[in-house]
Amino acid sequence: MIQRKQTLWLLLSTVCSGLTFKFPFYSGTVAPGVENVTGPELSAVDNIPLIALTAVIVILSAVTIFLFKDRRKQIQFSILGLLMSIGLIALYWSYTSSFATGNIAITAILTLFILIGFFFAISGIRKDQKLIKDLNRLR
Repeated sequence: MIQRKQTLWLLLSTVCSGLTFKFPFYSGTVAPGVENVTGPELSAVDNIPLIALTAVIVILSAVTIFLFKDRRKQIQFSILGLLMSIGLIALYWSYTSSFATGNIAITAILTLFILIGFFFAISGIRKDQKLIKDLNRLR
């Protein structure tokens, strides 16, 4: 299980999505009258939608690692995780408008690594499917 490349990519997605709870995506000064952002840094623990979506991505990527015997379900969960990570980046981007001034933090790359991890996991699962299909044809 651990020797498969897609397991390592899914593990990268799990770790990076867990780290987004700790590290900020954006930092700056919050515009007056904004209710959806608390504090000068935007991270996954700032509001309920970010917490929920990030937690679902952590759980989904962790569960997908253990579906190595069912490649079809693993690829479906990975595609769902890829779409959710795109949604997470879009949600973070929409919350950056709540700031009057600020910059994207260097740790925002963690959200990009979630996306990359799911993408390469899907690629690895497809390669495994092709390999199994080719081996069955040779029998």
